[in-house]
Amino acid sequence: MAAFTLREDAPESFRIFAATLDRNDDKTVAAYLTTLRDLAAWLATQPDGTPFHPALLTVTALEGYFAHLEAEQRAPRTRAKALTAVTRFCRWAIDASHLQRNPAHQIKRPTVPALSPTELAPEQRTVLKNLVERQQSLRVAAIFALGYWAGLRISEVATLRIDHCVLNQRAGTITIVGTKGGKTRTLDLHNAARRALYDYLHQPVAASDAREPDSLYVFTSQRAAWLRQRGQADYLSARGIEHLWTQLKGQASHTTWPLVKDVTFHDGLSNAKKRTVLRSSSQHCSSDCGGENSASGSGPISLAYRIPFFIC
Repeated sequence: MAAFTLREDAPESFRIFAATLDRNDDKTVAAYLTTLRDLAAWLATQPDGTPFHPALLTVTALEGYFAHLEAEQRAPRTRAKALTAVTRFCRWAIDASHLQRNPAHQIKRPTVPALSPTELAPEQRTVLKNLVERQQSLRVAAIFALGYWAGLRISEVATLRIDHCVLNQRAGTITIVGTKGGKTRTLDLHNAARRALYDYLHQPVAASDAREPDSLYVFTSQRAAWLRQRGQADYLSARGIEHLWTQLKGQASHTTWPLVKDVTFHDGLSNAKKRTVLRSSSQHCSSDCGGENSASGSGPISLAYRIPFFIC
């Protein structure tokens, strides 16, 4: 299923632009089109902002859009990627004689933090775990566990498929296909991640946050059936996961908010690495691992946990 499938109501300019992109890089194409759809939706709320046409992309309009993203607390990295997509689209619009100059060049690029994650303090870990528990959502708990305990990237959590999960009440593995570099990895799940994922997948279908049973994916969009009818992937998008993460942190108290307000899943990487090293050098887990051995119940866990990821 193509990741860059366009909706039926997409502007014609989007279709022509998409045809100029490298179809061998589906994720980039999908990211560009997602940004453009979001931009068009925002423009539609502005005076004379509809129907969409490249000529609507003025410096003033783009300044308003990126101010809107910042007001919605979109991460600097997300806004930087959006600016890249808009800049590329405007470059195409110039070549197609829709624009005379590129208005995106006048937009200041957000400062993106370094990729190296910040190791979470014990107090931050405690607050985050409490927030997840109080949420009483098996879906949120599973998403958090895959990022925190297994070190999955946001795209890997979003696109994880049911047939790539092998779980029971004692052990579990997941296979990550088409990761950065085109590699495929099979990970032995930490017990905390296995339990959370197992509980989520085995909850009643009638539960409010249960997955769509007809989907190929573990975490499904609320519009899963609608998306499948249109031949589109029905997984919970990376943006949807970002929204859940923001909502989760928003439940923090006035006292604990300063501890978690700037924390991203990207910051969990150093914690995932640390736990991997501890569990790989000994058959006994540290206290932070809940006092349990590897997912299989004995022996060191796979070093495949040492992977970069971010949800920001």
